[in-house]
Formats: sequence, C-alpha cells, structure tokens
Amino acid sequence: MNQTPLTPMGVGKLLDRSFSIYRQRFGAFFLLALMVFGPLLLLQDLLLMDFSSMPFLYQDTSGEDFWESLGQRFISSEENVTQNIALLLVYLFIVFPIITLAAYPQLLASSLILTKAAVEGETTGIKAALRQSFSRFWPLVGSTVLYILVIVGIFLAFFVLCGLLFLLFAFSTGESMDTLFSDDSALNPIVVVVFFLVAYFLFIIGVMLVPGFFMLRWGFYLPLVLLKGEGVGLSKSWNLTKGNFWRLFGLYFVVMILYSIFSSGIQFILIGALGASLISSVLQVLFSCLLMPWMLIVYALAYLDLNVRKEGTDLEAMLNQHRPEDTAVATLDKQGEPHE
Repeated sequence: MNQTPLTPMGVGKLLDRSFSIYRQRFGAFFLLALMVFGPLLLLQDLLLMDFSSMPFLYQDTSGEDFWESLGQRFISSEENVTQNIALLLVYLFIVFPIITLAAYPQLLASSLILTKAAVEGETTGIKAALRQSFSRFWPLVGSTVLYILVIVGIFLAFFVLCGLLFLLFAFSTGESMDTLFSDDSALNPIVVVVFFLVAYFLFIIGVMLVPGFFMLRWGFYLPLVLLKGEGVGLSKSWNLTKGNFWRLFGLYFVVMILYSIFSSGIQFILIGALGASLISSVLQVLFSCLLMPWMLIVYALAYLDLNVRKEGTDLEAMLNQHRPEDTAVATLDKQGEPHE
C-alpha cells in the first residue's frame, strides 16, 4: 500500500478519517477490543450483577413501561453489590485495577499502533501490535498510575475549592442547607433556585475546563512512552499539546456527545427489546467493544496530528533561527565577489 501523508487536520476532517480507518480495519480493531477488554467487561458484570435472577433470553416486561424495565436493571445491580460485599471488594481491588492500569493502556497502545500503520499505509497485525505494546508494559503501567494520581489530586483540590466557596456563601448570607429552603429563610426562594441553577451550570463548566484542562494537556503521555521511549511522558505531553487545548477540547466534546448518543441508544434498544436479560447484558458488552475502538482511533489520530503540528512548528522555528545567519553569509559572499 502507498503511504498516505498526514497533514494537520481540523475536528471535522479528523473525525471523518477516524470513521474511514475504522471501516477499513474494522475486523482488527473489533477483535482486539474483544480479546483485551471483552472478558474483563463480562467479569465486571458477573461481579456486579445478579445473573441468577435474570432470564436467559427475554424478560417479560408486561405491565411495565420502558423506564421501569431500565430501572429494574440498576436496582438488581445495586442489590447484588450490597448483598455481596466480597464480590465488590474483588472488583475494586483486583478487577478494576487490572482494567484501569493494564488492559486499557494495552488496548489503547495496540490501537495506536494499528492506527499509525493504517495512516502510513502499512499492514500490521494484532499479534505484532500486542507484542510492541507489551514490550512497554511496565512503563505504561507506571505512567498511567502517575497520571491517575495527579488527575485525582486535581479533582480533589477542585472539589475542596467548590466546597469552600459554598461555605463562604453560607457564611456571608447566614444560611445553611437546613434553613436555605425553609420558610424562615431570609432569602427569596426564587433567588435561591436561580442561584443553585447558575452554580450547578458553573460547576459543570468548571469541571470540564479546570480538571479537563490538565487531563487533556497530560493525556497524551501514553504515545510518548510507547513510541518515543519516554519514562513518564507527562512533561512531553504538556509541551506537545501547547496551543492546542481548545481544539482538543472541541474534538473530545463532540466525541463524547456522539459516543453518549450511540451507547445510550444501543442500551435503550436492548433493554426495550430484551429487558434485563442475560443475552441483553452480553450484547451490551459486544456493542461496547464495537464502539470503544472508534474513540481509541480518534485519540491516536489526535496524537499523530499533534505530532505533525509540533514538527511543523519546530521546523519553522529552526528555519527562522537560521535565516539571519544565511542572509549574513549571502551578504558577505556578495561583497567578496570581484567587480567587473
């Protein structure tokens, strides 16, 4: 295959290319997600859901509307967790760390290798991609642990700051949560409702922009650890994403909306058609493995696009740095030429 040159892409072009690559290499990406993530998702459902009370094929939902059937699924999951603390502990201390620190980084790394090969017009199999990703297993695990700890710390600091602002508001108004909505409150109820709506909106925006800023700026550590041999990659990721935050924010905002629409639509269709049944749960795992590679391809393309932009910027800076010297040399050569 001929190599396809990669040029800087806008959000629309990047998404279009992600669909194109997924369509061309669908079998490899889907099989990779099914192999690496599928069994762990099934194990997660086995630990958190009570399959013994579920019908195999179809749950009779006569007399129940769609929302009752959907709610029943989550209620049964909550009851199973509260009644089986041992299974919950197994999930929290064994399965969840394996998913977060080992399986997901390896799946993302292997998908990055497959995407890079597709962009460059090369053919790379699943076995070769997994071999290359597992060769950097421990650096990827260590970098992921550090990334998670830093992001969790930022979230905690943000929530503490929000709590302090609320306490400052309560202190300045002399109100508390108990008296805020009571008849004895000195504040107008409409003012209180409007305040909380505005505060909630600002909180959501703040979560997306403040912790989200650091998540995006440091979020491309994994390709640098995998492909560049970096030990951690957080500082290099910060430099790589410099000047690209809003473009990345817009990209992932669109991606999350599309993913939420697709995943929610699939879940609603399966629950509406099959109810909370065993087949419905298995199909949801399959569809999760179907949608996940697309997001990983978008991530890989975003990194490759950042790399192209960074190389172009570095080349331009290098040319600008050497241009005065070249001009001076050319001037001296011209002055040294003999006059006729």
